[in-house]
Amino acid sequence: LYNFCIWLRDDQLRAVNTVNLRLSAILSFLRYCSEEDASLSGLYIKAKSVHRFKGKSTSKLEYLNQKQMETVLAHPDTGIRKGRRNQYFMIHAYETGGRIDELLNMTLHDILRNGKDVQIRLHGKGDKTRYIPFPEEAVPHLEAYLQEFHPVGKNDDFLFYTIHKGVHTQMAPRTVNSFLAKYANELHNDDPSFPDGLHCHVFRHSIGMAMFKAGIPLSYIKDFLGHSSIESTSIYAHVDDESMAEALRSVDQEALPSKDSTGVATYKPEKKWKGKEEYLLAFCGLG
Repeated sequence: LYNFCIWLRDDQLRAVNTVNLRLSAILSFLRYCSEEDASLSGLYIKAKSVHRFKGKSTSKLEYLNQKQMETVLAHPDTGIRKGRRNQYFMIHAYETGGRIDELLNMTLHDILRNGKDVQIRLHGKGDKTRYIPFPEEAVPHLEAYLQEFHPVGKNDDFLFYTIHKGVHTQMAPRTVNSFLAKYANELHNDDPSFPDGLHCHVFRHSIGMAMFKAGIPLSYIKDFLGHSSIESTSIYAHVDDESMAEALRSVDQEALPSKDSTGVATYKPEKKWKGKEEYLLAFCGLG
């Protein structure tokens, strides 16, 4: 249920109010079912652990630019064990583009090696499996993490875990959300331009946007992120403020108004097609 709500908010970009309405409807239905059939009470009690979502309602895609990504990855205190763990989690989340449940369900068995090449196996929605090539420059971070946190690892050990009473247990989403929110709050206080609020899906959106800006086709990004439809991937094609500003700065200055000898502003855009008339039909898609 929690993952469904996250999908609504982060993949489908539904408003927080909409997510909470869906959550309330499902909880009401489960409560009715538990009243009719006592054997379903446990399911209802478990579902009630998913709390209403907080935050501003927005349809704008949340992602970090390259500078912000470098800032947050350098922020954890790597002098302590948790800081090193948290830093690698963020690196792994970004490089794989995995959903939070895909990342937390990973075991050591999902790290595949072929010589120096490393692939990450993610188990997505609908039991769909995808294989992510792990960048060569990120492999040393993976090796350092495994050496410290899995010195004698077994294939079925969770890649990311917490320790309770000496026992390794699967890391919970709230643990991830907690340290991400802490880092975001600290960075925002130092620099108000840094987003006030950070969750795991932002890393997924960030790698998706970075790939799109690098000119990688949407069809490849779709497969990389495990989207079932190209419509979900097309959100990266929407022009964001940063891209728009960059495009405007790249406009040919010769096309801007200039002043003649009398001081009157004139507009003489450059006709770049002059001398290339034979290419006009092809340029317009009619050739």
